[in-house]
Amino acid sequence: MKNTILLTVAMGILSFCCTPNQSTKKRIKETVQPETRREFSHTRAQFSGVDEAFVEQSEKLGISQAHWDAPEYAAASFPNAYKYTRHYRISRGLLGAPESVLVPEELVNTGSLNLSRLTGQDIDGEHDLITLLRDRLKNHSMVVLKDNKIVHQHYWNGMDEHATHLDMSVTKSFTSLLASIAVAEGKLDMHNTVESYLPFLKGTAFEGTTIQEVADMRSGLDIPTPKFLSWDPRLTQSQEWNGKNESGLNGVKEYVKLIKERKYPAGKAYQYQDPNTEVLGMVVEAATGENLADYMQQKLWKQVGVDDDAFWMADPTEYVVASGGLNITTRDLARVGRMLLNNGRNYLNEPIINPEFITNLWTGNQAVREAWKYGKESKLAPNGWYKDQFRVLNIKGQSILCMVGIHGQVLAMNKTTNTVIAMNGGYPQTETPRMAKLIFYEVIPAILEALED
Repeated sequence: MKNTILLTVAMGILSFCCTPNQSTKKRIKETVQPETRREFSHTRAQFSGVDEAFVEQSEKLGISQAHWDAPEYAAASFPNAYKYTRHYRISRGLLGAPESVLVPEELVNTGSLNLSRLTGQDIDGEHDLITLLRDRLKNHSMVVLKDNKIVHQHYWNGMDEHATHLDMSVTKSFTSLLASIAVAEGKLDMHNTVESYLPFLKGTAFEGTTIQEVADMRSGLDIPTPKFLSWDPRLTQSQEWNGKNESGLNGVKEYVKLIKERKYPAGKAYQYQDPNTEVLGMVVEAATGENLADYMQQKLWKQVGVDDDAFWMADPTEYVVASGGLNITTRDLARVGRMLLNNGRNYLNEPIINPEFITNLWTGNQAVREAWKYGKESKLAPNGWYKDQFRVLNIKGQSILCMVGIHGQVLAMNKTTNTVIAMNGGYPQTETPRMAKLIFYEVIPAILEALED
């Protein structure tokens, strides 16, 4: 028997502060028959195990769970990454929702930005951006917003606008956004020490480090890592990122307790290290009493006005991969960027992120500017900083606020042109200056220059 859903729509008109265009206010309140509500209603993020049927099919076609993230397989595996691990489904809030639901703003697609007419430099001369993105950077998708309009979008590699993609370390910025919400709610103090929220980290290298130093990657940890990796393999083993293993580590909580040494005094040097973000996520959970996936769903994902659900990969203890496990559509990633450019408010002008937090990202401070000099990224962008899991890069006369993943996943925001650039990809090598130079010195500047008024 078919279930019926009664939708009541309240509509009004509100102006969006970043553009003179008017947007339609839509929030839907759903009334669902009881049997349907039992089936679909999830006030919490829905947890699932490994998608065994998918993994079996994947292995038949040569991609095993143990090696799904190898560069050779990125084109096929990255759009399906969450299926290889335990994961949460982060609802945008539709079927069975007990509260009103924000309908995504309908973004006008002008298609006015033609990337085939824009060029960037590579070792063999100038090429149009399509060539640089598709052939040189192994880009899978891109959405470019100016004001409230889509001026360019493409979906290659079998993707479409509803296809999620592994966003790798873009996830770190989302974990930080959740921390900022906890601060705004008065539940978290970034000046407190890690052990004041996580007593089990007493006696580790985290002891005595403030939450702010952890968020800025200034904890000073001494973590040996292999070449071309920015993490200790024991971290991903503890998360069962590639399935069960013999590490003896049951979840990332057990791994971070092993970090005992510091390379620098806390607060001095910027070092890009995943355990900082994992600990930051644990702190948010401890401070709020909420599972991080649930907190994300209620405080962020249902508030922005996104089109699709997201997925967040998790470890054996059901703790999310706070440093790199989000799977989001490229278009929804762009919507998040638009919210941040709108001073932390959604298209209805409803507040989500504290504007002071966003201002502090853009302006930085002396501590993060000095710490940046210790990191290898300072060679590529001397006038930059890393604050609260975001980068600010000042390149070719433009200031860019960035979320960055190691295989070409990027959310770049520019206030001067009111532009958001969201992109996902599968660049075949990590920790390489070449990818960074092509994206941040060639592709993004060419787009921003074309969109200058």
